[in-house]
Amino acid sequence: MSWSPQQEQAIAAVRAWLADPHGAQVFRMFGYAGTGKTTLAKELAGEVKGVVLYATFTGKAALVLRKKGCDGASTIHSLIYRVEVDDRTGEANFILDRDCALATAALLIVDEVSMVGDDLARDLLSFGRRVLVLGDPAQLPPVKDEGFFIKAKPDVMLTEVHRQARDNPIIRMSMDIRAGKALAAGSYGDSLVIGQRQIDRDELAQRVLGADQLLCGLNRTRTNYNARIRQLKGLHGRNRPWHPATGDRLICLRNNSDKHLFNGGLWDAEEVTDIGGKLSVIARSLDEDRDPVEVTVFEQFFNGSEKDIPWQEKRGTHEFTFGWAITVHKSQGSQWSNVIVFDESGAFREARRNHLYTAVTRAAERVTVIV
Repeated sequence: MSWSPQQEQAIAAVRAWLADPHGAQVFRMFGYAGTGKTTLAKELAGEVKGVVLYATFTGKAALVLRKKGCDGASTIHSLIYRVEVDDRTGEANFILDRDCALATAALLIVDEVSMVGDDLARDLLSFGRRVLVLGDPAQLPPVKDEGFFIKAKPDVMLTEVHRQARDNPIIRMSMDIRAGKALAAGSYGDSLVIGQRQIDRDELAQRVLGADQLLCGLNRTRTNYNARIRQLKGLHGRNRPWHPATGDRLICLRNNSDKHLFNGGLWDAEEVTDIGGKLSVIARSLDEDRDPVEVTVFEQFFNGSEKDIPWQEKRGTHEFTFGWAITVHKSQGSQWSNVIVFDESGAFREARRNHLYTAVTRAAERVTVIV
């Protein structure tokens, strides 16, 4: 490989960290999309004596890593936890697995670290192994307790997009966004930027149905598009049309460590039962290879009136809603092949660039931006 001077400096810095047995446990190598973070990490991994593991927050991001040649990339959760089923209740509990592969690994490389929260990071670091984390500061700031690694300053910051990446239309779009340029309407390879008034309603419907994920900025837009997509797909609940149905896509809204549920995780509804004001849902994760889980959700989460539920009554329940369309904030840490973005970045003022940048770079192969 031919490295730029900036990349050579990054390699030297990581090599020095790896060679120092008394160095920090974590090394932060941050960089913009197209600067070669993953490629550099793979190069460095090949020099390490011992087992090198790759992990990321979501299953989709792990799949992208595997496609880039990071063999065995997995979610952090599947790497460090094991499932124990209570014989009496049948409840599945996720326990830190002290005998997992990380316990003896020479190095762990974690990509897309913006979604890693404090508790998960502490569990990860409790194994005492060296961790090289990769992040992108041009993305939206993490929300709530997320972003344990991204909150600190990088040890290395990559800013130069390498030549091959500049030819990638999605990377080209992301560079324009970072530079403060408006995305001009037109084709960018297989990707497209088009105004809402310029796209035919039927064509839009076909694009939406053909996409892997729809992203938007505002919750009211998310609600409207989830309803529209469900209508296009012919999905409606058994007792009420706005209840989820078998085949619906759901998104988790709140962490639950007992059931190994994580805010932003996507699920398929396999069975839905109305239990009087609440819904019992058997759901299968789209992010991890694991058994389905049964969750209990107030029906109000599916018609937008969940704020009316007293917090005391939420104890013992779970929080899910429709996930065909999700906000860009919820998309962080994930990536899909084909993404549709309804650009509402203007609503975020100072974070406008970060919002659109994050949305566009969630696409691995093709993005349609509707402005």
